[in-house]
Amino acid sequence: MALFRKPFFKSGNSGVEADYIAGVTYIQRGDWAAASRHFLRAAEGGHISALYNLSLIWGSGTITPYDFDAAADCWYKAAAAGHPKAKESLWLLEAADRGGFGSDNLVALLQSQPGQGDVLPAVLMICAARFYDVVCKQYGATSDVIAYELDGAMTSDWKFVHDYVKRTGIDRSVYEGGLERLKEGSAADQVTDGLNDFSNALRQKGFDQKLIVMARCSIVGYIIQKSPFGGRAEALRGADSFFR
Repeated sequence: MALFRKPFFKSGNSGVEADYIAGVTYIQRGDWAAASRHFLRAAEGGHISALYNLSLIWGSGTITPYDFDAAADCWYKAAAAGHPKAKESLWLLEAADRGGFGSDNLVALLQSQPGQGDVLPAVLMICAARFYDVVCKQYGATSDVIAYELDGAMTSDWKFVHDYVKRTGIDRSVYEGGLERLKEGSAADQVTDGLNDFSNALRQKGFDQKLIVMARCSIVGYIIQKSPFGGRAEALRGADSFFR
């Protein structure tokens, strides 16, 4: 858990600092929900390192809801407050949010990361979700990407994938046949190719296959949330409940 060590900021308020330290302690125990609660209280008390840590917890999808926008908001705020790691990596989020990042860059950055853990890479997951949503909107690919991804998901042997599709609230008639409808070389085809490459890069880094599937479902789920279908979709689930 090296990302959560060596805090940039120490609060002069003993209660706020105690919440931050408790958050770090709970991370070391693997209790992400408790860590999130303590970091949130510390962040509300002005603790900048707690704010940055929230972006990592929420961006990695360890707990429910898996909220990419809340994670990005914490990232932006931590950078604005001067957190060095947040500032150093902010260009990634800014590039993703203007659609100027690129699938190849996502994969290259993932491949350059040392080792892998048992949680999804928060920074890259936030960027991937927001980048692909922006690109889908820019090129009118949202409906075709959703249809392709959900139609493909329904071929899975895993019940938790089918449960995820149900939580999107999208009727089967909307996405049925989506695998066949995708036009080669289209914007939607390029987005799904990018998702394939990102999934393969996670696999090459040694991530568990179920976690890789959750990553892809979460990115597509975010695209759905931001689409006209979003009003019917349930909140995205973190690893604490996605596989139930």
